[in-house]
Amino acid sequence: MKEEKKFTQEEKCESCRIVLPGNKVFSCSASSFKWLVVLGAIIILASVSAAGYFGYRLYQFRSEQSAFAEYQLHKDEEQAALQKMLNDNEKMLRDMAELSNLEKKLRRTLIRDVDNSKLAGSDDAAVAETAASARYLGQGGPKEEIGVSELRALLQIQNQNISQMIAERKNSVSELLQLIGGRSGTMAVFPDKWPVQGGEISSPYGSRVGPIEGGYEWHQGIDIAVDFGAPVYASAAGKVEQAGWNGGYGRYVRIDHGNGYESAYGHMSSLAVEAGQQVAKGEIIGFVGSSGYSTGPHVHYEVLVDGQAVDPYYMLKSKE
Repeated sequence: MKEEKKFTQEEKCESCRIVLPGNKVFSCSASSFKWLVVLGAIIILASVSAAGYFGYRLYQFRSEQSAFAEYQLHKDEEQAALQKMLNDNEKMLRDMAELSNLEKKLRRTLIRDVDNSKLAGSDDAAVAETAASARYLGQGGPKEEIGVSELRALLQIQNQNISQMIAERKNSVSELLQLIGGRSGTMAVFPDKWPVQGGEISSPYGSRVGPIEGGYEWHQGIDIAVDFGAPVYASAAGKVEQAGWNGGYGRYVRIDHGNGYESAYGHMSSLAVEAGQQVAKGEIIGFVGSSGYSTGPHVHYEVLVDGQAVDPYYMLKSKE
């Protein structure tokens, strides 16, 4: 029988004995046991630290994932709102440019047609207008990139300033029209008469969603919805430049009123004039229809100044 090893008192103090299953004995010195305890503590501390770190990263990931999901949810709405602001800004810039152009043409008409007693005030008005416009001292630079929030703020500032300028331009144009209207016969060749009686504007001038294929497009006139067969009137006196079929306009008439002004009428069911014919203001030139690129009976009405389309609504008188 194998004899069990005898430990002296000193060896018992300096060693540790652990009995394992199967009567196996594991022994180590006291110093080794201390190092094992220290190593175990380090492993436990590292495990706790790692668990805390990965737990924090998991929390961060879930928070970021939630924020990203929220961003995706509202992304389309924000993009649509920003696109609308861009479209509104583009339309306002176009309107401002057209109003400025129209104002210059009206001043030219005033100088040509109005008596000298009215001209004295027109030069003063032009000088005053130039001085007033100097209030708008725009600033900017060649910044290559701009964020969504910056673009939104920029558009808001632009739209606010342009709205004020458009309002001032409209007042100036209205005053000029009143001066021109003060001279007998001058307004006969100015396209301010509604081309039809009654009806309503079914599509205004400017950017719009296409009536058939959808998508954004530029509409360089106004559509006035009215009953099929209603008479269409010349908005001013002049000479018929074109009368006949014109692609998407269908049955179409274009009139030169002189002084750089023209008007055009589309989608009629039949025409009452021919090219080269002189017409008076208010004379019937055709009848409402739905010819060409059209979804229903209406007249498409345009006004051009020196070949450039402008918003006819600025010129038209109140409906009679």
